[in-house]
Amino acid sequence: MLSKRGLISFILAVFALLMIWHGWKLGQPMILADTMTDRLSCVSYAPYHRPHQTPFEKSMYIEAAQIEADLKVLAQRFDCVRIYSVDQGLHEVPRIARQLGMKVLLGMWIGRKQSDNEKELVRAVDLARKYPDTIRAIVVGNEVLLRGEQPASAMLTYIERVKSAVPGTKVTYADVWEFWLRNRELADAVSFVTVHILPYWEDRPVDIDNAVGHVSHIYQQVKDELKGKAVMIGETGWPSFGRQRQGAVPGMVNEARFIREFAVRAERENIDYNVIEAFDQPWKRQSEGAVGGHWGLYDTSDTPKFPFRGPVAEAPAWGHAAFVVMGFFFAALAFMHRRRLNGNFALALFAVSVIGGGACTGFWREMAMANRTPLEWTVTSLYAIFLVAAVFSLGHPLAAWCARCDPTPNLAPVSHLVRWARRNDQSFDGTGRLLGALRIAFLFGAALVCLLLVFDSRYRDYPLALYSAPALFLALLSWINGKSAADVEEIVLAAWIGFAGLWIAVFEHIVTSQNEPWGLAVGINQHALAWMGLCLLLAYSVLGPIIASLRARQG
Repeated sequence: MLSKRGLISFILAVFALLMIWHGWKLGQPMILADTMTDRLSCVSYAPYHRPHQTPFEKSMYIEAAQIEADLKVLAQRFDCVRIYSVDQGLHEVPRIARQLGMKVLLGMWIGRKQSDNEKELVRAVDLARKYPDTIRAIVVGNEVLLRGEQPASAMLTYIERVKSAVPGTKVTYADVWEFWLRNRELADAVSFVTVHILPYWEDRPVDIDNAVGHVSHIYQQVKDELKGKAVMIGETGWPSFGRQRQGAVPGMVNEARFIREFAVRAERENIDYNVIEAFDQPWKRQSEGAVGGHWGLYDTSDTPKFPFRGPVAEAPAWGHAAFVVMGFFFAALAFMHRRRLNGNFALALFAVSVIGGGACTGFWREMAMANRTPLEWTVTSLYAIFLVAAVFSLGHPLAAWCARCDPTPNLAPVSHLVRWARRNDQSFDGTGRLLGALRIAFLFGAALVCLLLVFDSRYRDYPLALYSAPALFLALLSWINGKSAADVEEIVLAAWIGFAGLWIAVFEHIVTSQNEPWGLAVGINQHALAWMGLCLLLAYSVLGPIIASLRARQG
């Protein structure tokens, strides 16, 4: 049977191997199905992919030169673009698309404000009359019923007005498929039905293995229920980054897989479709979390995120960076202990460095992919510093204890940061100022994240990388020390984190549906379970010794 020292060494080794495997997997090319051609039918286009561009800013105007550059990129892979408004410079899209030989699904934005709706209608009708050979159809409103901004009766009025104004142009309305089945009267008014089928966003999210089959099934169901009315899939796609929803996991490989497999299925079943979307949209992170900004087939610099044929890797650059950072931490820690370094200590430091390096690289990637505002960059940068400090101030005394050696480094200027272990002893003093500061910082951050995930979870991300190394190191040090000098505030935070972690893991798998008040979702959310594990480790770092002490007294 392993001793405590052996068991902790084993735990560190397992976590290190998991970090190495994850870094390797990020750069591993995956073989996927190829599309039948190098071109797809149609793609949603929004030009707000440059820094500080957002449709929420009413004065925002996109120059025709940018739209032309974007459409020249898209014309290489798509025959058609769908736009959602004719405001903020988007009225130039039909003119430029005609020059490039592309078709346009012309969207007019319908919201709550009647005056804005009238402006959209007048401009859309004018463009349809001016470019009749370029505009495939006018899309009168997008997910207006889903947002609850207009009733179905008002949408019928808008549709009839547009049909009367441009009798030679097809007219449709676009919404999530459930809302078409709830408002079937709209189907009789449009030239064809435009449905949105997004497996990731379903009330019961669909995993990538079943996503394309789900889209095909819903498409056929809508056609059957609307008695043979022509149907177009107006939005379908998969995000390349963000939080997992039950069994639906965002990722570059999964996005490429969905687009390729769907394109093949659509060709085989003669499905008219439009994929979402052309370019990543950073502004969507504000309302939809990190996942909202990563639905593009191109990144924000107009570069294709993946080819339509050949292998695809998740994130090779970040995978390579992870190994570089792991090596940096090991070199730094080894240098600090160069005169006392032996084989066992080197192995222990290597495990700590791998865990810390993988965590830091993962968190820096999350920062780059998720941050939106100066405040977010400030807060996450501060926690990035805390994370690096945790690797040195928590990880290396842990390695020293496992290797039965003196953890005190040779560099006098930083020695006060790392004197957590009594010289040549097996126990640790958990009252160090830096250790206490780091523990309260990570407890407070995790408690806030749990609060948001419990009460507003749909668009919240799981910051797994940030808390992975600190949670593990703090829990193991607490187990070694066997005593706690926690304040009341830390005890309260730890109790909340432990409870909330369990709550999140359980209720992530429970959804509401029309047929069942409570239905168990299909698929295991590994992100939620991993977050629960980190929450329990953080809670144990404070509560574990206290519970053990109480049990000892009772015994």
